[in-house]
Amino acid sequence: MSTPADIAKPPTLGPADDYHPHLTTGRSASAIVGVLWSSLQTLIPTVSSAVVFFVSAMFLSPADFGLVGLASSIVVSVVAFSPLAFGEALIQRRTLLKSHADSVFWLTAGFGVLAFIPFVFGADLISKLIGDPAIAIILPVLALRIPLDLASAVPNAMIVRSMKFKLIAMRTAVATMVSVVICLTMLVAGFGYWALVGSQVTASLVTCAMAYWVSGWKPGLSVTWTALRDLFGNGAFLSGDRMLSTIKLDHLVLGMFGGTVILGLFLFAQRIFSMLTQLIGGALSSVTFALLSALQDDADKSTQAFEIASFVSAAVSLPMFVALAIVAQDLLAVMLDEKWAGAAFAVQAFSVVGVLAGIGVVQAALIKSQGKPQRWFYYQLVQQTTSVAVILLTYRFGLPTLMIVLVAKTVLFWPVSVAMTARLLKRSAWSYLASFQNPMVATALMASAMIAVPSVFPDLGQATRLGLQLVLAVVIYCPAILLLSRARMRELRRFLPTKGNTTA
Repeated sequence: MSTPADIAKPPTLGPADDYHPHLTTGRSASAIVGVLWSSLQTLIPTVSSAVVFFVSAMFLSPADFGLVGLASSIVVSVVAFSPLAFGEALIQRRTLLKSHADSVFWLTAGFGVLAFIPFVFGADLISKLIGDPAIAIILPVLALRIPLDLASAVPNAMIVRSMKFKLIAMRTAVATMVSVVICLTMLVAGFGYWALVGSQVTASLVTCAMAYWVSGWKPGLSVTWTALRDLFGNGAFLSGDRMLSTIKLDHLVLGMFGGTVILGLFLFAQRIFSMLTQLIGGALSSVTFALLSALQDDADKSTQAFEIASFVSAAVSLPMFVALAIVAQDLLAVMLDEKWAGAAFAVQAFSVVGVLAGIGVVQAALIKSQGKPQRWFYYQLVQQTTSVAVILLTYRFGLPTLMIVLVAKTVLFWPVSVAMTARLLKRSAWSYLASFQNPMVATALMASAMIAVPSVFPDLGQATRLGLQLVLAVVIYCPAILLLSRARMRELRRFLPTKGNTTA
């Protein structure tokens, strides 16, 4: 088994003939620093999104949220079927040539332009098929995201491949702040749901421009079919996985059959879930995938890195989503008016899914980095297909029933991902799950105290009760996890770079 000292050396790059090579030493230390930068990268947009989200909820109705959500789901579904994930194939590939990067750029950029054209000339037809005329006005503007997002695939991949996560954090911070200013300004000026549309397009535009600026990468003309064939195996399955994780068929189906009001409440709850999941996944996903891809030929180091990432993910996601489930009703009642009360149960249901999703981020990184993207693709395919089926069968019974069945389905399929992960780690499923014991115990202590507050202090108002529960969550969980996981914390500290052990 490798020691922290073995894998925390100053990083060096790969072979001289490798184009934007992986790091070959100091990768775990760089990954720890990368997690810190990626945490900043996700913290800024998550906090900003939360502010925009709750401010928007004060100005807009569930139907407004549903309308923009339905239009966004159409646009995102087109992006989901794009070759955007070939950028991830660039990250995963051991030895990269310039022709690989150039070929992927022209593939993705060309697809983006071609996919945008139908939204300009066919928005009316799409709105008739969907059954909502208002979407025809939104779609041509919102569809600008397609060419912008696809054009940034390669420069983003070059940054992640070299594990320069500080640059990603800079890019994200600038894009987020600009889009927040645009959205809030338009809301206050009375533009209604156009504020949400404007912020999405602005974020894509600034993110694309910043990706080229911070990466320093420029497209060339070294385009070959051979380069695309080299990437096709992983690129096709990674594209399929991205398709399943980003496509919004559930939104389309719920909006078309259930209406924009129930879709708005569903999106409201899912948005809270997504912001918290992104807080975890955004910090760990790209870093873990890049690190495990670089370590794919070293089983010991790969396992060690995976165990650390899994611990961090569970230690954050378990208490966060359990606490949200406990305080959801009071949180919405204190922060928003009664029109959003119907989303409280959906928030609690998504919190259950969030516990599994936080752990799943690292599972997906391991499976895809070890050259097995098809396994995760088929798993996601089953999850997405059954989710759409659940919505079709239950939307007429109301949102609470829909959420109960949706959560039950997700929990029933989760052991499949556990089995896939355990197999790659060459250990039993029980041995793998045992690694989450300390976060589970600390979370149970925290939850017990939070649940007891209404019984011990029955006369407290909602705001006071909410504040006390959140304070108890922090005061109890943090010391508990530090005490229970002393060995793991010491290991994490040894990975952090020092003056004598710097990273590039």
